[in-house]
Amino acid sequence: GPKSREVLSKVTTTSLDNASFPWLTHQLIDTKVGKVLALRVNYVGELGWELHASNDQMVELYKSIWAAGEPHGIRDMGIYAVDSLRLDKNYRGWKGDLEIGFSPFDASLDRFVDLTKASFVGKDALVAEKAKGSAYRFVGMTLDVDGDADAPFCAGIFDGNKRVGIVTSGGWSFTLDKSVALGYVEPKYETVGTKLEVEIFGTRVPVTVGSEPLFDPKNERLRS
Repeated sequence: GPKSREVLSKVTTTSLDNASFPWLTHQLIDTKVGKVLALRVNYVGELGWELHASNDQMVELYKSIWAAGEPHGIRDMGIYAVDSLRLDKNYRGWKGDLEIGFSPFDASLDRFVDLTKASFVGKDALVAEKAKGSAYRFVGMTLDVDGDADAPFCAGIFDGNKRVGIVTSGGWSFTLDKSVALGYVEPKYETVGTKLEVEIFGTRVPVTVGSEPLFDPKNERLRS
């Protein structure tokens, strides 16, 4: 969260400014319980660090973070809160949004695929797919109306009577104040602003394809 650097700086003597500890890097940091691996990444799209420690360090490390955060109103958070925030960022979840039935290109993860490498597992298949074109693209969508339920896993995505995709995640975004759905659609429907429908428990609900990600597209919060 926005105060995470301020809180963590009370737990470690390691410099946490952007120059010393850039986004998407990791370091061993000194804490009262010893050295801990800190990664400047997270699953909620905010400034923050993941701390990886041994089991015997965990309790005291947690207590020190809690004490440092109390003046800022620190609170525990659950998986549903995390899930809501990751939907804002179009962060894919393993075995839901990402699984072996879809390729990295289907999942719109092209930027992480380097076809100039000499070889890697699956390269031939990806080279062929790149030439032919992917069967699907991964998109984030917002529901155009507030209904009684969010889009469930495996809900159909429709263009009229034609099924053109499948929902892999759905939930309420408290940031956008809208229900959000992530999923796979045929490539012709990936353009921002495309109007489609999602079937939610037998009812068709209009949706609009959004940007990647839906919130903070320049990752300014992560880089802050």
